[in-house]
Amino acid sequence: MNLSEYIQQFLVYLTAQRRFSPRTVETYKKSLTKFLDFLDKDCSKTKGDPEQVRDFPLESFSEANVKGFVWNMKIQQKLAPTSIGEHLAALKSFGKYLVRSFVVQSNPAGNIPMPKRPKRLVSFLGQKDLSEEKFDKIESTTLPQSRARLLLELIYGSGLRISECQGLHWNQIQESEHLVRVIGKGNKERIVPVTEALLQRIGEFKQLQIEAGHTPSSTGLVFLSDEGKPFSIRTLRNDIHDLLREIGWEGKASPHVLRHSFATHLLENGAEIMSVKEMLGHESISTTQVYTHVSAERLREAFKKTHPRA
Repeated sequence: MNLSEYIQQFLVYLTAQRRFSPRTVETYKKSLTKFLDFLDKDCSKTKGDPEQVRDFPLESFSEANVKGFVWNMKIQQKLAPTSIGEHLAALKSFGKYLVRSFVVQSNPAGNIPMPKRPKRLVSFLGQKDLSEEKFDKIESTTLPQSRARLLLELIYGSGLRISECQGLHWNQIQESEHLVRVIGKGNKERIVPVTEALLQRIGEFKQLQIEAGHTPSSTGLVFLSDEGKPFSIRTLRNDIHDLLREIGWEGKASPHVLRHSFATHLLENGAEIMSVKEMLGHESISTTQVYTHVSAERLREAFKKTHPRA
């Protein structure tokens, strides 16, 4: 088989065995296709059958070519370290798959270091910005308004990703136990506590759905349009954006900012980092540690502003 055929096999493996989401598989596909594009250009194959252009031997996936690919992205395309890292991570995963499948003995991308990402503090709202008093003045008498409030409680109250909210079913919310079962990245399940406010919002939201002629099904999706179809990620993001603007928040208004706020506020109030990691569904503790840096930075700023010797 040639390199393209092994890549296709790898993408099927991610879907069928690793149970990666279609969105994640598409991200891997784009990165690996970008590598094939680089090989096309590098080999100066500009004429002939397009299928033949892609007919690279597996040996084309070499350490030298991967290094050349990274150099091309950095120097010629001037991509950001985050983007380069994403493409390189896909090649590293592909190489691991080939090793596990006994196709190659060593991963050609395995020894190539990931680009250093610039350290940036994540955006988040203060605890006062998200206090209940801020939202008491806002109506939630329509379905879109109620939907936005329910999303707020799922993301800021329980730390869900917006994609996890989009795919949430009613039977995943265990109201009597104050828990929600979340199907996260890699089809992994985690159980997260929910707020009292969420339980109140659920009752309001269901009542508005019934009044609109939609009877919630225990096995159905929570967020459905009037046509009975799942809302798009963009629609749900816009709900959060509009809600945060309505309470007067002028910074970045996105679901991810709410999730950052959830993690930061837990840590600021004494939660253990391992517990926060589990609630966020992070695979690595290093991903969660960014929030400890955020809290430390806030402490330093407060120290500089208020301490007489700072």
